[in-house]
Amino acid sequence: HDHDEDEDGHEDEDGHDHDEDEDGHEDEDGHDHAHGAEDPHVWFDPHRVAEALPALARVLTTEVGLDQAAVEACMASYVAELEAVDAEIAAKVEQLPAGSRKLVTNHEALGYFADRYGFEVIGTVIPSPSSMAQTSPAGLEELAEIIEHEGIEAIFAETQHSVDDIEALAARVGDVDVVTLYTGSLGPAGSGAETYVGFLRTNTDLIVDALG
Repeated sequence: HDHDEDEDGHEDEDGHDHDEDEDGHEDEDGHDHAHGAEDPHVWFDPHRVAEALPALARVLTTEVGLDQAAVEACMASYVAELEAVDAEIAAKVEQLPAGSRKLVTNHEALGYFADRYGFEVIGTVIPSPSSMAQTSPAGLEELAEIIEHEGIEAIFAETQHSVDDIEALAARVGDVDVVTLYTGSLGPAGSGAETYVGFLRTNTDLIVDALG
């Protein structure tokens, strides 16, 4: 079975209309994270995505009319793939000392990743799940002090957003790297992040390498 098509399709299915699915999932499992229903980046937790697939399969068979046996077989295969990459990510993160599992990001995009794999989000340049919010000089100064106090070695930017504020923050701190992640979309061909599973692996490698 060709998962690249499914993964791109899954990103399209989950990547452009998150509010309904994620709010429903948030209510369904009863979790109340700090980022809550305001953070749409649920795709950073492949375990949650795998849990949502049976509902998607039901829609594809009952409403779209696809063959039930084929859909269920494809779903089972993809769930196994997501479970495998979930375990792979956890194993890679285990390579990091617990004290190094601290994240500073452009905006609140990695909350689900942090919850799943034991990271702490120390701060964000834009203190909101929305990348449309604005930062402030006072906010950057405060975050710079936090980064210095915590000994943060890398700040994580995003491919689809300006890095100006993050670069200004890095310049203010001094000895800190700026690492760009894929957060809101898949990567282009050849990036390693052009499928959903590749997206997860690539971002994990970037994070672990930067903090290791």
